[in-house]
Amino acid sequence: MKVKDLMTKNVITFDPNMTIKEAMEILVKNNIGGAPVVDNGKLVGIITQRDILSYLDMAYKRQGWIFIPTPFDIIEIPRVTALPYEKFTEIYESLGKEKIGDIMQKRVYFVEPDDDIEDAIQLLGKGKINRLPVVDKDRNVVGIITRGDILRGLANISSNK
Repeated sequence: MKVKDLMTKNVITFDPNMTIKEAMEILVKNNIGGAPVVDNGKLVGIITQRDILSYLDMAYKRQGWIFIPTPFDIIEIPRVTALPYEKFTEIYESLGKEKIGDIMQKRVYFVEPDDDIEDAIQLLGKGKINRLPVVDKDRNVVGIITRGDILRGLANISSNK
């Protein structure tokens, strides 16, 4: 089985100049955990909920507060009630200025559409990651494949036997 058989072709991508706030809102709205970052269609990085939460954690620590995310925080836009409203507002508003290009992961594992699905599984395990951008020979993003895509594909195969 090939990556192209299981990948999502209509992939949401981000521009490195997009703000963290914009990216966070798109991730939540589309119920996704991360997306490739592209410049003129070419893969330049990846941004995930973990990257954004790490950035928020650092922002809170700079204010003298410690942010410990709960499972709810992983799903929704993080909220901290212990933080004074003015400080939280200040941090949240700063997200409107910070660019995802500044916090994205620049070293990205990726696969090509004709790669074997076993290669994708190995990369996901090796990198301890949940998604792989799928790129063509010129590194243009043409899709994405997630652990969930692979599990659904394998479940379909086993149910058809």
